[in-house]
Amino acid sequence: MPDFEAGELILYQSMGRIEIGKIKSLHDGGAFVWYHSGDTAAHTSYENMYKIQNRTYITETILGGESDIHKIAREFFHKED
Repeated sequence: MPDFEAGELILYQSMGRIEIGKIKSLHDGGAFVWYHSGDTAAHTSYENMYKIQNRTYITETILGGESDIHKIAREFFHKED
């Protein structure tokens, strides 16, 4: 499997189109990637996925539903004592 990780932002390029996606899960031959804020992820071939070198500077997205900052806040305020 190529060097990708679940939760990583990627660029998808196919037929002259480029999109930003967020990897939901990795599988042989491709990954399931969110390209919108819904729960559904699209199977994407690794050959069409590209790493974003400066992805650490993209700190918040709504790809795949909640943003990371919203998940952190929910976990912090709803943790049991």
